[in-house]
Amino acid sequence: MPSRPICLCLPLCSLLLAACGPSSPAGESGTASEPVPFELLEARIEDIQAAWRGDQVDADGEPLRCVELAERYLQRIETLDNHVDTGLPINSMVSLNPQWQAQAEALDHAYAATGPVGPLHCVPVILKDLYDTDDFPTTASSLALAGSQPPDDAFTVARLRAAGALILGKAGMSEYAYWTQSFNSVSQRIGLPYDTSLDAGGSSGGTAAAIAANFGAIGTGSDTCASIRLPPANNSLVGVRSTVGLVSQDGLVPLSHTMDVGGPITRSVRDAALMLDAMAGADPADPRTQVPDRYQPASYVDALDAQGLAGRRIGVLRSYGGTDAFGDDADINAVMDQALADLAALGAEIVDPVELPDFVDISKTLIVQEFADHLDEYLASFDAPRANTEEVFASGLVHPFIEALVGASLLLRDTSSTRYQDLLAQREAVRVYVEGQLDSLGLDALVYPPVQNAAQPTGQAQTDNCAFGSTTAMPSIVVPAGFTGDTPARPVGIEFFGRRWDESTLFTLAYAYEQATLHRRRPALPGDPPP
Repeated sequence: MPSRPICLCLPLCSLLLAACGPSSPAGESGTASEPVPFELLEARIEDIQAAWRGDQVDADGEPLRCVELAERYLQRIETLDNHVDTGLPINSMVSLNPQWQAQAEALDHAYAATGPVGPLHCVPVILKDLYDTDDFPTTASSLALAGSQPPDDAFTVARLRAAGALILGKAGMSEYAYWTQSFNSVSQRIGLPYDTSLDAGGSSGGTAAAIAANFGAIGTGSDTCASIRLPPANNSLVGVRSTVGLVSQDGLVPLSHTMDVGGPITRSVRDAALMLDAMAGADPADPRTQVPDRYQPASYVDALDAQGLAGRRIGVLRSYGGTDAFGDDADINAVMDQALADLAALGAEIVDPVELPDFVDISKTLIVQEFADHLDEYLASFDAPRANTEEVFASGLVHPFIEALVGASLLLRDTSSTRYQDLLAQREAVRVYVEGQLDSLGLDALVYPPVQNAAQPTGQAQTDNCAFGSTTAMPSIVVPAGFTGDTPARPVGIEFFGRRWDESTLFTLAYAYEQATLHRRRPALPGDPPP
């Protein structure tokens, strides 16, 4: 297959200055500064852009190029993804883009001719294995969909490529995104890079593990309930579950269209903002992005403010619908207590407790009702290996645990009854109730732990708070908040939750907290220097 043509005329070019900085290496005084070596470990988008300009250089003292950068990430994947010296393998990746070299060379040629293609010029992206790509298969990490080749890119993938991103490969996941731990029929299970005897979390565990281990620069996840919040919390990462309708679901293997959200999994809040700028957009193929009140600013990067917590009112969600949001895990509560103290020290007014007794969790019911019908629609949209969910279930190729969930969905499928419509109406009433409580308390956001216990062995699920965001369809951002006190220490995250379409406020709060605390710490992997 020929390499993908590079588009040089982009609606995203207005974001180039925010992503790339000045085209000259001259400092503020106008004199050129001495280049510094490019470090792959923990490299962020701004580092990669600096490497194109020559502000950071490779081992030979030359500006980095796209092919070289991709090769370095691919070498890490080959060396470390199935490395057994640390215990069980990570197993984060299920496929590599067979066209990566041709596409990287095309990006290099474009840069030499006219400069960066876009704000994500040759930023290597790891896709969750449910994002359609026209140049290699999308399987939802299921042997039942082996070789499944969609005819075109997902809307979000096309936007990432238009912004200059290089799709490096696809990460494993909980099969069909149907659980909060990452096991499937392709790679079996995905280990946490910090302790590979533990599960990376699901369903976006492969992406989270890969980004935590520095197998790519940025990654995509998707969240129906927990999947873009729990894995980042487990992997000391940032995850953004945006308002349903901000990011198109076109070309994503669905679990529940009512609640599915695709979005960034990154090592920094700024990278997540740049990535969401590229991914979000109104899409004629997805009516959820066409609602009249949809709001998307020119750039989420504009919201980043290191002093952004000063004067903000932050509520501590202690319970919702009778569910305890904190639990009794001493490590989680110690990290959260410190996070609340840090927020207050940064100028936020902490309102504690916030309790929402009239919240009703509808998330799990909707998943079971919608999955079979929505997967049927996806499989019927192209020449897929299985015609429908019945054939997937009957194949005998699905992981036994997930197979049982698929079977339950076939028995309980329901997207047309009055009962189903009543459930959707009830869900909207819950959102109105929660937003009303935020208004009445004068809160800018809520905070709570995304999970009530840190990463666990595969088969021992974590207790999560995913239903709160999933039921309301309101946005949240997870940011690293620290580590447990055991050995090896396990990452812990904090979740910032806000109003519909108000991702900018969440970016402001999350960035200020991140910059003041800098809790992100990479895992200790063989051959790497100590974290």
